[in-house]
Amino acid sequence: MYHQTRNEPRYKSLNRLLSQRGYCSRRQAERLIRNGKVCVNAQTVRNPFQVVPIDARLEIAGEPTPSEKHLYYAAMNKRRGTLTTSNDEHARKTVYDDLHRFLTQTGITERLFAVGRLDKDSDGLLLFTNDNHFADFLTNPDHHIPKTYRARLARPISNSELETLRNGITIEVRGQRYLAQPSLLVRLSPRLVELVLTEGKNREVRRLFDAIGNKVERLTRIKFGNLILSELNLEAGETRFVQKEEIWNHQQS
Repeated sequence: MYHQTRNEPRYKSLNRLLSQRGYCSRRQAERLIRNGKVCVNAQTVRNPFQVVPIDARLEIAGEPTPSEKHLYYAAMNKRRGTLTTSNDEHARKTVYDDLHRFLTQTGITERLFAVGRLDKDSDGLLLFTNDNHFADFLTNPDHHIPKTYRARLARPISNSELETLRNGITIEVRGQRYLAQPSLLVRLSPRLVELVLTEGKNREVRRLFDAIGNKVERLTRIKFGNLILSELNLEAGETRFVQKEEIWNHQQS
């Protein structure tokens, strides 16, 4: 079993915790909570943003959330055009359509959830698990777990633009400003770059290049932690189980 480190958050908002346990999307969680359908340690909570312990016992309409007795780790080669959400109100294709087929084939009934996100127009390596603690470890910015991306740009990128990005650019995400700075950025060809981020904000890679007046035409995540997409031999939309240690050994941090 994975052991929590001292830097990991011990509390999370209830809507986020429900989503990360794989019960539903955050939007659905908010609705359930506001309607009084969710209990935390046997107490009804109606505020979706109330902070609760990450190991709290959660019940939805009297039913406990999925057990994490058996832990699974899976890697998917996400297809472009699929959403990283468990349910879309417009009935668009999601990564869970592909994941469901894989779980049915392997006979797994536990609900797995995505570790982080890739936007609809991006493809590449996406992880799934029902191990909440390990997912928190991977996505906590304090742990600096590297994610490597390959981006094809609308126009060639200059040396000065590369230097600007390496020095960091302030971007705005949901009304808050952040310094986005790749830990590594290399040009593979005039319009193709590879970059490594150790914390991920919403559409951070695309926002970085937008800030210098360029546009990402194709974005692929090729590595997450130690796991390399090309070594998994996955076709678009395919999934396979991996070992936790293949992704990251927390003793490396």
